[in-house]
Amino acid sequence: TSSSSSSLKEILILIFPLLLIYISNQWSRYSISYLVDFSTTTNADAAATSAASAAFQAMNVDLQFTQSQYGLLASTAFTILFALSSLLAGSLADKYDRKLLTLGSCTVWSLATLFTSQASSYEEVLAARVVMGGACAFAVPAAYTLIADTVSKDKLAFSNSIYGSGVYLGGALASLSLLLDESIGWR
Repeated sequence: TSSSSSSLKEILILIFPLLLIYISNQWSRYSISYLVDFSTTTNADAAATSAASAAFQAMNVDLQFTQSQYGLLASTAFTILFALSSLLAGSLADKYDRKLLTLGSCTVWSLATLFTSQASSYEEVLAARVVMGGACAFAVPAAYTLIADTVSKDKLAFSNSIYGSGVYLGGALASLSLLLDESIGWR
């Protein structure tokens, strides 16, 4: 931790990029909740769907997976590897370059998100969610230790609160995925 008090500019130079990464982390993690639609439609409703709007189907309709399969995607597929990777991530963040861990993690989950958008089957989305779960786990321990090592004690709680807001901002943006899904499709 720095011995002199950190200036707001120094804090923002460190925190803002970390915050953007955390927002991306959470958006990637939670957007799947808004890209599915299990509401029932009648045959008349289905027949009324035009060819143009068919391109903008929900993920589960497009890839034809069930509510049970969605449950696996939204919870277990991501969470198990996330939980296991978190244990490793904290240890690695104590030993290795935290900036590189953060960038590597962000790169991998961004590629998993990109792969999800190109998936043509449930199994491909499942694989991407597992990879995403493993990669997302590395961002938080690396960021909090980087903040603790860089920011003075008198500004540490403030800095952590700014960074921690990323979970809520990312969740909020994930909910906007519903609007994107309706206008341009889940991909």
